[in-house]
Amino acid sequence: MISETFLREHMAASKAAEVILACGGKSLRMGENKLLIDCGGIPLIKRTCLSFRGIEEIKRLIIAVPEGDIPFYDELMSDIGISYLLVAGGKTRQESIHNAVLMAKEDIIIIHDGARPFLSRELILRSLEDAYRYGSSVACVPAKDTIRYCDSESSYCPKRENLYTVQTPQSFSRRLYLYAAGMAEESFTDDAQLLDSIGIKPHLTKGEYSNIKITTPEDLMYLKNYSREELRVGHGYDVHRLVKGRELILGGVKIPYEKGLLGHSDADVLLHALMDALLGAAALGDIGKHFPDSDPSYSGISSMTLLEKVYDLLALAGYKPSNADITVIAQEPKLAGYIQKMRDNISLALGLDRDRISVKATTEEGLGFTGNKEGIAAHAVVTIKGVAKRG
Repeated sequence: MISETFLREHMAASKAAEVILACGGKSLRMGENKLLIDCGGIPLIKRTCLSFRGIEEIKRLIIAVPEGDIPFYDELMSDIGISYLLVAGGKTRQESIHNAVLMAKEDIIIIHDGARPFLSRELILRSLEDAYRYGSSVACVPAKDTIRYCDSESSYCPKRENLYTVQTPQSFSRRLYLYAAGMAEESFTDDAQLLDSIGIKPHLTKGEYSNIKITTPEDLMYLKNYSREELRVGHGYDVHRLVKGRELILGGVKIPYEKGLLGHSDADVLLHALMDALLGAAALGDIGKHFPDSDPSYSGISSMTLLEKVYDLLALAGYKPSNADITVIAQEPKLAGYIQKMRDNISLALGLDRDRISVKATTEEGLGFTGNKEGIAAHAVVTIKGVAKRG
């Protein structure tokens, strides 16, 4: 048995972690590459990757894929918004994981199946905390079914209360994992078995029944039942000051006028309100978060370009726009002659028919800053559709 001194020496010194994703299989039981199956509008593997985005302790994803597929996956992952490294997988799962772990630098590794896209943030954090405290963490759920063991000599049912279904994530002190892998004399299908093989009992972490793995065609039924399309509503508001020496651009249309709107980008107040509404509906923050005015790369940028980027952000989160209703508040200039072109621009950027885009203009009868021609304001209300996780 491993001594307590050995364990202490191999424990993680910090909670900084890297995620090891096992994506090197050939999906023989599925009959197609399960990692590319549509999951809320994006490939399943991207949905899995996005589960780890925004967790401060996670510094990078290390993804083990077939060597010949590295260029394909590199292009596929280029917009996931989290640092990643692709490594060549091996002949077995254990070899693929080991190749990836050798590239890790942080104290903790979180090993996860690429085909488990629905793990929660809470499960990730529980696994991370347990790996830090105990050196290992194996997500498990109590077995629901009675299980029968049968070989050529005996057949019996072990007590169900002592049985667990093993999942991922499985998190470990990187040093402890590498030691166990170096001592292994056989190949295992489960990462925690490495610890078993050197006499260490891995710590069990409460898993989630919803943390399903897509393995066989029958699992697609669970995938469809697990996910449901939901409708979300978002509201956006923006205002910009009118000043001389600037072009007036609204809805991506240049409008002749003696003044333009002041801002870091082209200050298209209509599109800014629309983008905030879209981001808000998906709970992704606001345009200031994604396109800060402190970043010189956005100086003078077209808001149509930013709207296309917002569309991509929604797609990564599993959402797509459904319709938009926008109201521009301006005393001057008159906008009626430009509204159809605005609608065309927005419908093209969002991939929607023009009849799903409403743009209206109104005045405030000479009241307030818009009535005094000091600025222009805009409100936007949108709906988006996407895939929501049950539970």
